[in-house]
Amino acid sequence: MKIISFSALAIISLCGFLLALLPASVFFTLLPQEIRTSSDLLIGHPEGTIWSGQTTLKFRNFPGSSLQWQFSGISIDGLILSAAYNLVITGAHHEIQTKLNISELQLSLNQFQGSIHSDDINQLGAEYGHQFSGELLVQAGSLTTDFECLQSLTGQLDWDGGSIVLNVSEPPLNLKLPPMTGFLDSKNCSASLSLKQQSDKLMIIYLKPSGWAEVQVYQTMLSLAGLAQQTTDNVKAKPVLLFEEKIL
Repeated sequence: MKIISFSALAIISLCGFLLALLPASVFFTLLPQEIRTSSDLLIGHPEGTIWSGQTTLKFRNFPGSSLQWQFSGISIDGLILSAAYNLVITGAHHEIQTKLNISELQLSLNQFQGSIHSDDINQLGAEYGHQFSGELLVQAGSLTTDFECLQSLTGQLDWDGGSIVLNVSEPPLNLKLPPMTGFLDSKNCSASLSLKQQSDKLMIIYLKPSGWAEVQVYQTMLSLAGLAQQTTDNVKAKPVLLFEEKIL
């Protein structure tokens, strides 16, 4: 009996040792094919193991990032196994930290926080002619998807103010604006970012599953930029500028 127990313990220990050394590339083969074969997102060769490692990410013209991960635990909900990781994404002028939970059914990011400078975002938006200055601070962010639909999105974005250039006219519309706060949300698989001043809408950006972004600019935002006079509540309730871009 002792021999059997010691043999079983040795086999379990060996399996655990081999699993701990499992290369990170094995994990990346489990990602959805849409991600692995995407022409927009380039994933570098993973280094390390599935427990701790790093790789590089490159999305279109956005500056490249280093992705580091550290395994933090496993949970079971019914018969569904979920793995948790701490992630750190860093680049030229951006740094994001978040906690990842992933299973065969869904992926979620929690405690999403960090900063992204306009220098990096503007490289992504250059092809559309839209630019802005300053830095975005992200806090209390969370996201859940079943790989088909965005199920939930929350978070707060704080911008330190400056200029926003929208390429919607000739010459482009240049808005000089004070610091403001935006809130992330989701509905019907679409993501949204709402900028408000107290209860007044300033601008709302919708990102739809089709990859189209819809931007609504309200009169209050133009008034903040000194481009329009204060108006009635009826006018404030409707966007005065609306445009769409195919970005994904």
